[in-house]
Amino acid sequence: MVTCFHEASQIIETTRSRGLPRLCLTTLPSAVTFLFVAVPVLFGQATGGNATLQAAAAAERSGRYQEAAALYQQFLSRTDDSSADPSTLVHARTRLATAYFLLHRYRESLEAVAPLTSNHPRYAGVPAQAWLVDGLDRLELGQLSQAIASLERTLALNPAGGTARLALGDALERSGRLEEAAREYEEQTRATPVPDAWYKLGLAYGRLAAQVSEDFTQKFPASAVGQQLAAENLLATGDDQGAAGVLLRLLRQVPTQPQGHADFGAALLELGYTRAAEDQFREELSQDPDCPLARLGLAETASLRGDWEGAVSIVEQAARSNARELARLLELPPPGPLRDAWRQGKVQLPPRLSESPAGKLWKSWLGNSDSLSVPARADAGHPCSSPSSKATSTPGLWLAEACYQQLRVSLRSKKALSLEERIKLAEAEFRLGGYQATRRQAKQVLESNPRNEWGFYWLSKSYDELAQFCFSKAASLNPDSARVHQMLGDYYARRHNLPHAKAEYVAAIQLAPDLPDLHLGLGTVCWADAEWTEAEKELERTLELAPASAVAHYELGNAYVQERRWQSAIDHLRRIVDDPAVGVKARLDLATAEAEMGQVRRAIEELLPVAEKDQDGEIHYRLATLYHKLGEKDRAQEALATFKRLQNASPKVDRRELEALDRAAQSSAKDHDR
Repeated sequence: MVTCFHEASQIIETTRSRGLPRLCLTTLPSAVTFLFVAVPVLFGQATGGNATLQAAAAAERSGRYQEAAALYQQFLSRTDDSSADPSTLVHARTRLATAYFLLHRYRESLEAVAPLTSNHPRYAGVPAQAWLVDGLDRLELGQLSQAIASLERTLALNPAGGTARLALGDALERSGRLEEAAREYEEQTRATPVPDAWYKLGLAYGRLAAQVSEDFTQKFPASAVGQQLAAENLLATGDDQGAAGVLLRLLRQVPTQPQGHADFGAALLELGYTRAAEDQFREELSQDPDCPLARLGLAETASLRGDWEGAVSIVEQAARSNARELARLLELPPPGPLRDAWRQGKVQLPPRLSESPAGKLWKSWLGNSDSLSVPARADAGHPCSSPSSKATSTPGLWLAEACYQQLRVSLRSKKALSLEERIKLAEAEFRLGGYQATRRQAKQVLESNPRNEWGFYWLSKSYDELAQFCFSKAASLNPDSARVHQMLGDYYARRHNLPHAKAEYVAAIQLAPDLPDLHLGLGTVCWADAEWTEAEKELERTLELAPASAVAHYELGNAYVQERRWQSAIDHLRRIVDDPAVGVKARLDLATAEAEMGQVRRAIEELLPVAEKDQDGEIHYRLATLYHKLGEKDRAQEALATFKRLQNASPKVDRRELEALDRAAQSSAKDHDR
């Protein structure tokens, strides 16, 4: 398709809420509302016999916050602060601030509570809830340092305050203090198993993973491990061409980089260069015989060739050697070419193999089944058998799962570890699913050597896996929540796990069918997976609910371009050509549709206003093609020259290089067959 999913993910992140009454993911937990609307005695203050305060409390309990605020304000305006009972004033101001907060009138709320929190000697015994309201107001108003101070005071007075702890985590996270934010969320997950805490912790871990990776790349741009981590992050978000470019350059510099060829093979396979991918998987296994990614990749390419016996045999080997990692890899969808071939019936598992354990696994995975059973595990039946000293000591080289278990026991039993041993222990912990232990070991590596590339690598990887665990935990705690399903759908979509994302959005829509953001999420996933009919249905529904959604207009227009429905595409794309997030892509598709309808000059006019924004040469290549159609050779040559210059400067790999690799691999395979 014209737009890769990596680009679609960026569009979602920046614009999907535009014009949508979005299901809010950052609203305060329901506990906040309960706390605020509870009877006034929660604050340790009784209304006494004052009729105004009693009426205000009744209005508040009934959810009539506007009326409650007016009554509390009336009481305060008629009361002399110097002679009134301080506890009654504290109560009234706290409740007034609470009512304003629930009305989203944060500045008025802060003005109501500030006399208490800024002059607390006058009001001895200011309750924790007053500090909580003060902190929440300041958080909403962006006064982060003051919010942190107020929320910390809240927790000093009431250490069990879950709302305050989550809000403190939010304030720390927004201040860039991610480690501290994660610690607050971690504490809350231990105190109360609520989805909000797990979800926020997952977000913090995800941001920490990205931050560690970005810091690593910026500080040590020449690091081979850093380049590999960057490429693996691109693969995880569906930017296969970007990953291929990084890995091609990396392997030219360091051809023995552990798992480098397997990662490159995975990128090539997603891009459709099957033979070149197979060569990379074989090269990886020649250097690292236990690499599960290379083994699975070889099985995938074998199945595309119809060699099911080979594919099943390789999967069985991987299951015996590294069952845990195989199961982790199979949580991801099959590569696009294999998924499409299976869906179209071009590859079919022979009946004689379909009932074998590995055959059932293969069939379930390709059929997107939720129940996958890896046929064998690395247990007592598959003991560690004399791993090479090189694999045991070299960072990144794979061992069999049983050997990792043996190595972990050995290294944990040592009183002191060398830096090299600690790096390998971090690796073993990660391979065996001990992500918190991996994080601890990676941090110790970096404490010993702040420049150690493997310390950065395993720290980022551990945070990434911990984030996924947290999101899964949030879902398990509240499986009937549309919000939770949306959170997971967004997460899987960002990770390019389209089948899982689709399932989560479908589940969310069943629970909340009239939320446009859910239909947009499902439509985007179907669009990215080239399921045009389903995508059109969901995107049209999005526009019924939220007509101003630029993303829905763009994706629907792009889907019509794929189906050659030119006028329908033009109708949607023309509306959003000036949108800051999707306008450039909309103009590219609009130019395609107009050119196909014979409006070549108009197509050129669509592209010229954004020619200066061309980063990889695509706009100028289109212009060169259009000028050539009009016979304007000089302009065509000029545009083509600009295209070549931009393409050479682009970090993305030139597809011609990948095509050359694939042709060479095909030629080599033919020579071998002879």
